[in-house]
Amino acid sequence: MLNINDEKLISYIAKGMKNEYIRLSIKYNKIKEKELLIEDEESVSSDSENAQNIETKLAIEEALQKLTPLQKEIIIETILYGKKEKEIALKLHISQQAVNKTKKRALKKMREFLGEDFLDGL
Repeated sequence: MLNINDEKLISYIAKGMKNEYIRLSIKYNKIKEKELLIEDEESVSSDSENAQNIETKLAIEEALQKLTPLQKEIIIETILYGKKEKEIALKLHISQQAVNKTKKRALKKMREFLGEDFLDGL
């Protein structure tokens, strides 16, 4: 049978493990983001036939600049990194519904900027 001190210790260790997991997840995401940027730079410099892709990326980057910082973060996390809305909600300390609504508003704003069929399927 566990006494109160044992329960506090278990709770403390569990919280520490959770915080370490979050810290390592953030570090991993930053590394992945840098890898993606490097891959993007290599693919752009190695293939001059991708002018259309470059224009598309620039248009998307410009559309992302029209978003609020929260909208931008949610779009990048869900679409680029494929994270679940629930994961993002936990990271940002907001509800999953707030993530969903913010994502929908951001996509609507981007569609208005880029054109209706530009972001089909997202």
